[in-house]
Amino acid sequence: MARFLPLMIAFVVASCSAPQDPTPAPTPAPPPPPRPVVQPPAPPQAANWEDRIATRGDWAYRQDERGSVALFGPAGTDALFVMRCDKSTRKVYLSRAGRRAADDPLGALVIRASAGVKSLPAGDTGSTPPYVAASLAPSDPHLDAMAFSRGKFMVSMKGQTDLIIPAWAEVTRIVEDCRA
Repeated sequence: MARFLPLMIAFVVASCSAPQDPTPAPTPAPPPPPRPVVQPPAPPQAANWEDRIATRGDWAYRQDERGSVALFGPAGTDALFVMRCDKSTRKVYLSRAGRRAADDPLGALVIRASAGVKSLPAGDTGSTPPYVAASLAPSDPHLDAMAFSRGKFMVSMKGQTDLIIPAWAEVTRIVEDCRA
């Protein structure tokens, strides 16, 4: 222990020495700016519409004083697509959310099913929110093509996003309601 005593004394003396000229502590560098959040690109759409993922949503069916109606879209929002059997006119109305493109005088709704394609002249309904609608006779074979399409059908309109809609039982119910 005696051997370490001079070393300990030197350490104590060194720690008791007067402070030297203090220099200000360096200011911390500002944090780097946050990196922008980059959203991954949307997956490319399949060239064949039948290979595309269905539009998010579900069907809802109900009857009212005019006949029956089936609405498709995400829960808690306005329907993206509507099928109505109007018993008084004996017609099936197909409506999709949106407005006719200004440069499309017919406002055609194009309905693609696995068994074929049909272009229907359509017009703005004047409703809020806006919809474009077309009608078919209940006997039109394209209604069967929609109902029995391989799992889904597509509704297109110029200037609007394509809707890939599941061909669930509600489609058949509307058609059958109008044929009865």
